[in-house]
Amino acid sequence: MKKTIDVDGAKQFIFDMLGRNVDVKLNRGRNKIKHYKGVISEAHSNVFIIKLTDDIFDRISCSYIDLVCGEISLKEHASPIV
Repeated sequence: MKKTIDVDGAKQFIFDMLGRNVDVKLNRGRNKIKHYKGVISEAHSNVFIIKLTDDIFDRISCSYIDLVCGEISLKEHASPIV
């Protein structure tokens, strides 16, 4: 059975990932899946902001419900050593 997460767990996950580099998979339905790389820059009571690194948009905002429903998935990736 798939492990589920609630809103409080999603908030805790985002607050733990704050400031880290992430791979973002955004599912907008009907085979419209976008992949982004960015940093979780801000976390508020209802939404969180991801600052994108390599796209024409500079940031996206998502709600914690998007994370619970599976519309967005985040995976931490290691930053390149310079």
